[in-house]
Amino acid sequence: MNVHQVLSGAGPHDAITTEALVFRSHFRSWGWGGGDHAARITPGLNGSIAQLARLRPRSDDVLLIHHSAGAPRLHELLAMPNPKLLLYHNVTPASLLWEHAPLVAVQCAIGREQLPELVRAVDLAAGDSEFNAAELRDLGATRTEVVPLLVDRNRLGAPQRRGPDRGAEPGGPPTVLFVGRLSPHKRQDEVIRAFALYRRHRAPDARLVLVGDPITPAYAELLRALADALAPGAVTIESGLSEQELGDRYRAADAFVCLSEHEGFCIPVLEAFHFELPVIAHPSGALPEVAGDAALLVEDRDPALVAELLHLAVTDTQLRGELRRRGEARLARYAPALVAARLRTAVEATAAAASAKWQSWP
Repeated sequence: MNVHQVLSGAGPHDAITTEALVFRSHFRSWGWGGGDHAARITPGLNGSIAQLARLRPRSDDVLLIHHSAGAPRLHELLAMPNPKLLLYHNVTPASLLWEHAPLVAVQCAIGREQLPELVRAVDLAAGDSEFNAAELRDLGATRTEVVPLLVDRNRLGAPQRRGPDRGAEPGGPPTVLFVGRLSPHKRQDEVIRAFALYRRHRAPDARLVLVGDPITPAYAELLRALADALAPGAVTIESGLSEQELGDRYRAADAFVCLSEHEGFCIPVLEAFHFELPVIAHPSGALPEVAGDAALLVEDRDPALVAELLHLAVTDTQLRGELRRRGEARLARYAPALVAARLRTAVEATAAAASAKWQSWP
């Protein structure tokens, strides 16, 4: 069997690109061929993803379409006779992006508009969370599957073994971490505001590290200006880290905070569990599904409440131990072997459904 993956965009630090490359390693291990293609490719991938224009599948090759934004040449792609599997990662609502990233907002608006057409055209529709699969059913998908993001626990290295007290540097300044794209819908501004209160009232030497590629250079500068105003000298913003460097940031942290307004999955939460970090998060989108009972989920967006939860997560030994135990249990639900089995089932079901459809054609 050949499986060709199609992405709307690909980049070296993008979660969907990383997933596609991990999927490819599994396809190879199963003896499957095919290639990986994207309409837009950011430099730094070293040829691992090819331009979409080079896609030349045989008629029985499966097309695995990752959808998270507007997809160029979609009509041409859907007109191909191939079996088609949609993997929906959700599309960020454009309303959350217009002010700071209008070009990205346009891509998201187009992606939302394209989704009903995609659902009608594919042989099987899957979401990487039940939250996303439910949206596909609302659009008329008659059969949906859930194929979560495939988390390679070894990618960022092993966690630093932690004792019952807090963190990587007991007695040192507490370090708060966020990992994810620097974007308005991820609400790093709220993280900075909550951290500033935590630092002012609970831990005057605390540090905040924000790791992620900015949606625009201007938005990164806005975050830096806010950090300088509210917590001067205490906030570090980093982009383009290697896997080793990213693992080091998790190992050095004492807590992970995510206050996003929209999440289709949120793989950094699982990475935080791997590194035994307590997680404070806003329960948006699929995040409650992914985190389960292993995170401190806070509906109220009051930064003072987040700051107090952060203080508890850093200082309460019993709470940290319980969250660590629950985080390990959540990771077991996303074990690579289990996710890979779901992926294989979905691909094979797509091929079988397409074959049955053609055989019944008059």
